[in-house]
Amino acid sequence: MYRDRFGLKCKPFGNTPDPLFFYFSADHRQGLVTLSQGIHDRCGLMLLLGEVGTGKTNICYHLHNHEGYPSAYLNYPFLTEGEFLESVNKELGIPVGDGSRRRNRAELQDYLLRQQNKGKPVVVIVDEAHRLGIPILDEILILSNLQVADGHLLQIILAGQPLLLDTLKQPRLQSLNQRIGLRYHLAKMDRANTIDYICHRLAKAGCTNQSLFSPGALDTIWKKSHGTPRLINQLSERALNEAYRRGKKGVGRRQVRRVADAPLYQPLFAARPKYWSMRTAFAGTVMALFVGVSFGLWYFGLGSKYLPIMTGKINQVTAERRTLIRQPIVVPQLAENREYEPGDGVVVEQEGTLPVVAYGEAPLHPDSQATELNPIAEPLSVADDLPDLDLGAIAWDENSDRSIAVLNDRIVHEGDFIGDVRVLQIKPNHVVLLRGNEHIIKKIHVEEREYTPETSDLSTTAEKEQAGVRDPEYNDQAEQTFSFTHYKPIIYFDYRTSNIATEAYEELDRLATIAALSPDYEIVIRGYTDNVGSTKYNKSLSKTRTQIVRNYLVGKGIDPEKIKTIGMGEKNPLLPNTTPEGRAVNRRVEIELVPVGDS
Repeated sequence: MYRDRFGLKCKPFGNTPDPLFFYFSADHRQGLVTLSQGIHDRCGLMLLLGEVGTGKTNICYHLHNHEGYPSAYLNYPFLTEGEFLESVNKELGIPVGDGSRRRNRAELQDYLLRQQNKGKPVVVIVDEAHRLGIPILDEILILSNLQVADGHLLQIILAGQPLLLDTLKQPRLQSLNQRIGLRYHLAKMDRANTIDYICHRLAKAGCTNQSLFSPGALDTIWKKSHGTPRLINQLSERALNEAYRRGKKGVGRRQVRRVADAPLYQPLFAARPKYWSMRTAFAGTVMALFVGVSFGLWYFGLGSKYLPIMTGKINQVTAERRTLIRQPIVVPQLAENREYEPGDGVVVEQEGTLPVVAYGEAPLHPDSQATELNPIAEPLSVADDLPDLDLGAIAWDENSDRSIAVLNDRIVHEGDFIGDVRVLQIKPNHVVLLRGNEHIIKKIHVEEREYTPETSDLSTTAEKEQAGVRDPEYNDQAEQTFSFTHYKPIIYFDYRTSNIATEAYEELDRLATIAALSPDYEIVIRGYTDNVGSTKYNKSLSKTRTQIVRNYLVGKGIDPEKIKTIGMGEKNPLLPNTTPEGRAVNRRVEIELVPVGDS
C-alpha cells in the first residue's frame, strides 16, 4: 500500500530471512568469521547463541549457502533419532537406503571420508537447537565421534537461544557440553548499528529519500526494540503503514510511539521487564548491607587492625606519582605475617628472599639509607625456584589491566595462569607469581655496565664519542630498538580460501608479541587477491582474509581498537597475474606497524 507513496520497489521490513536484505553488524560479522574459522579448523561441535530475533538464522543461512563446502540445514527440532539422521543424509545428497540408523550412519561416514580426501569440511547446521530433545542431542554426540587424527569429519553448529545452556548442564549431557569447541553469543545491536540496519534495508528496497525516517523516529525505534532485528522490522513496518494512513511524507517519532504504545504491540515493545525493579531493589539492599557491615567492623575495632593495609594498597594503585626504590627500605608493618605494632619496622634487605623493589608515595632521598613508605601490601617473596619459567619482557602501565608480561613466549595479564602458577602482579621490572602458598618474584635481568673513564678533558659530544664515553642518560637499549619501518610481514593464502597457513602462525605470534610491547603503535592489515573472479568477490575475499588475521591477533591479547583492516582486492599485485606463481604471490595479507594516529 505505502510503496508507491514512499518510492519503494518492494517491502523493506519483512520478517523472512531474505538474502537481499542481509545486514551484518560488527557483532554479526565477528560471529560469522568466528564460526567460519571454526569450520576450517575442524572444531567439530560449535555453539551459536542469541536472544529471540537477533539474527541467528541469517548467519545460519549465510554459512549454509557457502560454496566452499557441502552443508545441511535443519530447522525442525521435533524429530526422532532416525528421522534426524535421515534428514542429515538427505540434505547432503546421501542415499537413504533401507532407512535403518546403522545403514544411514555408515553411508554418512563413507561420505565424510570421501570429502575428507578432497580437503572439504562437511557442515551440519541445526537451528532452534534449544528445542532439541535429549535423544537427538545424544545422536549429535555420536556423530561428533566421527573424526580422524587431524580433526573432526563432521562440523556441527547448534544455533539457539541461551536456554540451550541450561539443557547442556544436565549430567546426562556433560560429555556433549565438554566437546563443544567453540561458542559465540550474538548480542543485540547498538544505536548506530540499528540506524545503519534500517537505512540498509530501505536502500535495498529502492528508497532514495534519506530522510524517510526522521532522526527522532530512528532513535525511538532503537529504544523501543532494544536493538533486536526482528522487533526493528515489525516496528518499522507498522510505522510506515501508520505514516501512510495519516498522509505523512515520512515517518516521525510520533508515528513510532503510537505503534509501540498500541495495546496489541505494547507487550513486544515494553521498556523493561516488570521484575527488573525487584532485581534492582535486591542489589541495592545487598550493597547497603555490605557497606553497613564493613563500617561496623571498622568502627568497633576490627578496622583499626586491617584497614590501614587496605588503604595503603589503594593508595599504591591509584597514585599519580610513584617512586622506584632500589635501596633497603623500612616497611612499618606486616613483617613475616606479624600484626603491626607501633614502632615495629622491618628492613627489607637488597639481597635475599625479600622484595628489592617497592612502590610508595614517599620521595627518594639520595642521602638516606632507609626510606619510610606508605603501607604496602605486596607479598613477601621466596627464592626464585622456577628456573623453567622465563620472563622475556614486560610492558607496564599505570592501569594494571593493560600491563602485560611475556612468560615462556606467552603474553599474560595479571590473574592469568601458566600451569599451576598464577600471575599476581606485573611491575616495571619484575612480576609477582603465586604457586600454592608461595610468592615468587621473577625479575628482568639487565646487564649493567660501569664506565669509569676520566672525562674532565672531554667536553664536547664528538670528543666523548671518539673516546668511547657515553653520557649518563644514554640508553644501551636504544641501539637495539626494534625497527618497525622495515618490519612488514606478509601472510600468503591458497586459492579462494581464507585459511591461515600453518607456517604463518609463528610470524603472527611474533607480531603479536611485538605489538603488545609497543603501546604507541597500531596494526594496519591490508588484504590482496589475484585477478581470478569478479572485482566484488575479490574485494570481499581480501577483507575476509584481513578479518581472519585480525581475529587471531585479538585472540593473542591485542586490543581490537588498535587494528585496522583494509580489503584491497586485486590492486597492487607484486607480480603479474599471468602465471600461477604470480597469482600465488599476490594472494596475500600485508601487515604494518605504524604510530598511533598515522594510519
